[in-house]
Amino acid sequence: MPTREELVEHLWRELINPLEDPSRLDNIIANCRRRPDATFAAAGPAIERALAAGVSAADLCLLYRSATYEAVFGTLYAIGDPGVDDNDVFGLYEDLSSAPSARW
Repeated sequence: MPTREELVEHLWRELINPLEDPSRLDNIIANCRRRPDATFAAAGPAIERALAAGVSAADLCLLYRSATYEAVFGTLYAIGDPGVDDNDVFGLYEDLSSAPSARW
């Protein structure tokens, strides 16, 4: 199990910082075309519309990266306050898509 510092470094290295790469946008678009019924499949066409409207790929990546940082920050904060009974946090990602308030 990693230390706190190693976990935070992992989150930056694996989740947040890679989103600086505009090829991520191309991957999202391609994946959404392949799986139009998938979770958040409407993101691909939204990215295409934004690019067609003149929004730069760098600006979209900045927004994507910022939203990811906010999601990671909010998740880590929620794990600490209010927390989870008995610190039962392993496998929470498996419950994310089936939460009662999940909307795609």
